[in-house]
This record gives sequence, C-alpha cells and structure tokens, in this order.
Amino acid sequence: MRKISLIIAIAIIVPYFAKAQEPKRATIHGNIITYANIVDGDTLPMSFLQPVVITASIAPLTADELQKYHKLIRNVKITYPYARQARVLLDHYALAMKDMTPAQKKLMFTRAENEINNQFGKSLKHLTKRQGLILIRLIDRETGSDSYSLVRDLRGRFRAYFYQALGALFGYDLHSTYNPQTNEEDRIIEKVIYAINTNKI
Repeated sequence: MRKISLIIAIAIIVPYFAKAQEPKRATIHGNIITYANIVDGDTLPMSFLQPVVITASIAPLTADELQKYHKLIRNVKITYPYARQARVLLDHYALAMKDMTPAQKKLMFTRAENEINNQFGKSLKHLTKRQGLILIRLIDRETGSDSYSLVRDLRGRFRAYFYQALGALFGYDLHSTYNPQTNEEDRIIEKVIYAINTNKI
C-alpha cells in the first residue's frame, strides 16, 4: 500500500515540477496571442522582424590595399558618379519611351544623345584610357547591360558595331562586363564602391 501511495505521489509531483520548469510566456486566457497566416487550411504563426543589412561579404579596404590600389581608387572615384548617372538616365529614358512610336523614339534618342554630350561630353573627353575602361565596366554594374548592348538597343546594331570597332582602335571593348566574383580588379573595385558609399574614403 505504501508503494502504491509513493507511486501516486510521484506521478502527481513530477509533472508539477516539470511544468514549473517551463519558461513563462505572456498569455491571455491561456492562449498565446500572435499574428498568423492561413495556408491551405493550416494556421501558421507569423513574426515580423526588423530589416537586417548584411555587408560583411564586402570588407572595407585595409591600409595595405589603400596603398597598393591608390590609383585604382582614384580612378573609381572619378568614374563611378558617371556610371551612376548613366543608370539614372537610362531608367528615365526607358520609362519615357515605353509607349512611344518608332519615330518618337528616334527623336528621343537624338535628344538624349545631345543631353548626354552637353552634360558630360567635355568631362568624359578628359578621362584617361584606364578610366574609360573602368567606366565601361561600371556602366555594366549599374545598368545590368554592357555598353555595346546599350548602344545597340538605343541606337541600333550598326551604330553599336561602329562604336565597338572605333573603341577597339583605342583599346576599348564595349562588351566588357563587371564580375567581382571572377575578376580580381572588379573585386577590389566593389570594395572601393562600398567604401565610397559608406563614407570610408
């Protein structure tokens, strides 16, 4: 009889202590209040988290890199604003020409070309060959299209071929693309851009 009483006591006391060890949670009438979403008849709890910006994959430039790539850093700081402006202009004209007729687009192309020449022509002419090569790759980075494709889509295949042939005489390749995963210099350029955008340099 004592053994049975002991077993009953253990059966009652152990769950009580086990329950006492559970972490307490805010409840209302014994239920947890949370957001939920119903998917295929199942109610799934939802939580809203604060946005997280991950930048650890692109580390800031070290002191050695700053010294080693001083000229590259200077060239990127000169050409990067032009590439960013190219993206802004491309988005602007792409939106403006969305519903235009071919004739209207042709007039818009001429206006865009004149605007770009008036705004950037003199400055771009003063770029060095090295800066020009970097700018072509940065345009690809910012717009998602290499310079040859941009010229071809905006001004036609023949003009793009002409610019490519002309650029080749001066050592430019309008097909140049930006790839920091496979190109060591582009990897450093990406770090330079990160440093510029975060006011590190």
